[in-house]
Amino acid sequence: MKQLIFMIALTLIGVVGSLTISPFYGLAVYYLFAILRPQFMWWWSLPAGVPWSLYVAWATIAATLLGVRPARQGQGGVESPIPERPRWNSAHVLVLLFGVWICVSFLVMGPSELGTLYMVDYAKHFTMFIIASLVIRSVRQVWILVLIAASALGYIAYEVNYLYFVNGYLGIARDGYGGTDNNGAGLLLALGVPLCYFAWEGLRKWWRWLYLGLIPVLIHAVLMTYSRGAMVSLLVCSPLFFFRSRKRLHLAVIAVAVAALVPFLAGKEIRARFFTIEKSDEDASAQSRFQSWEAGWRIAQDYPIFGAGVRKSMQLVHQYGMDMENRAIHDQYLQIAADNGFVGAGLYMAALGATWWGLRRVRRATKSAGDPESCEAYAAACGIEGALLVFCTAAIFLSCEMLEAQYILILLGAQLPAVTSALVRQEAHAPEPEALKAIAAD
Repeated sequence: MKQLIFMIALTLIGVVGSLTISPFYGLAVYYLFAILRPQFMWWWSLPAGVPWSLYVAWATIAATLLGVRPARQGQGGVESPIPERPRWNSAHVLVLLFGVWICVSFLVMGPSELGTLYMVDYAKHFTMFIIASLVIRSVRQVWILVLIAASALGYIAYEVNYLYFVNGYLGIARDGYGGTDNNGAGLLLALGVPLCYFAWEGLRKWWRWLYLGLIPVLIHAVLMTYSRGAMVSLLVCSPLFFFRSRKRLHLAVIAVAVAALVPFLAGKEIRARFFTIEKSDEDASAQSRFQSWEAGWRIAQDYPIFGAGVRKSMQLVHQYGMDMENRAIHDQYLQIAADNGFVGAGLYMAALGATWWGLRRVRRATKSAGDPESCEAYAAACGIEGALLVFCTAAIFLSCEMLEAQYILILLGAQLPAVTSALVRQEAHAPEPEALKAIAAD
């Protein structure tokens, strides 16, 4: 019952808050639902078929189109101007061009039953991407969404650990999470590690330590998915977290503590699974990936412009050397190239590159600044960058183009430099942190 009450309360906050206060309320709740997947987590408590996210999404879209946005309060109770809408940068444009190209590929190459389902999800992702780019107008709002993502992923990890230690249940390794298989679940949870670490680093309140405490919980949850790709991506990307951190000594101590703690907590079956990482040539799953990569590359070569069509490559993989039909290619970049051509894959990777470049500008401009807004901008940039790198590394082994978390990360990575530049333009007459001015001048 408490889960149902929680969902009703959050949905009301999202819907009523959007229509009466600001569409950011709806956006925050929508993205919380998108990551948390409460219908999957609390299936035993929530009524089936209730589209909680859809209610919030429609309210957020309506409020955005109607222009619901209060004036900002200045000092002494005097109203200051509403923050201006940030200008789209190259990352925004490239993401939307990628979405347009997916539609072109779908129409030119013809629909399929699975492709149509994928297009519905694509439409949701890109629509909310556009709406979010219009709604988010401050560094603080980006920071709040980073904290929401970190909190949601940390809570999922807590639930997974609770079921394992209390009930001995390891269902996430068999069933995955939120509509994804175990590999997708492992990747989703792995994104929470850099987000939680930089949330701890960027916050100043006592509850920042909760995020630090979630890191071993998240890592152990990743181990419980049996996803070696997710775990390897965390290990490969961890040096970046160290170099981006402002508290490297703390991070080194944390890393040693986690390395000592997690193997002790992991059960025998979990340890046995990960001892096989180095035996890839004897592992059937690894061999299957090699076959799927070759098939994906050959399909992309034969359909270089539009691809075979949205998820129509799965109907062709057996003809190109896979052991059976209707198998994913197990590499996001090759999957997109096979489905949407090299043009689609190029737009996708260009969007990732533009997002990284924008985050780099924010990092360089705010690293040495000490004002609260610059500290939040730096921590947000590092957390988003770290999570994106984990995702992009793991995506070498997975076809996960429908995972909405990546579009949220790309949106936040594109929006952060945009809102800082907009802030400088609007308040050029007021004293402004030099770090934020440097972003607009870069």
